[in-house]
Amino acid sequence: MSDFQVNRRNRQEPSGTLFGRVIVSFLLFVGGLVLIGIGSGAEMPTGPALFVGGILAVCLGFGLPMIGVHER
Repeated sequence: MSDFQVNRRNRQEPSGTLFGRVIVSFLLFVGGLVLIGIGSGAEMPTGPALFVGGILAVCLGFGLPMIGVHER
């Protein structure tokens, strides 16, 4: 059998900080999806830039909650 243990969290961030990070991450994710949609259907020269910006926003939306997370 494996000896798997979950590491205890040493400090708890304030609830407002955690809630704010979740809201900002959700807005970045949804905004990134909107930018991808606009960029993929745009006939203007800024279409590719909007598409790439959407991909970056979605990536940041996934990465933002991982701030401060590390493996011991």
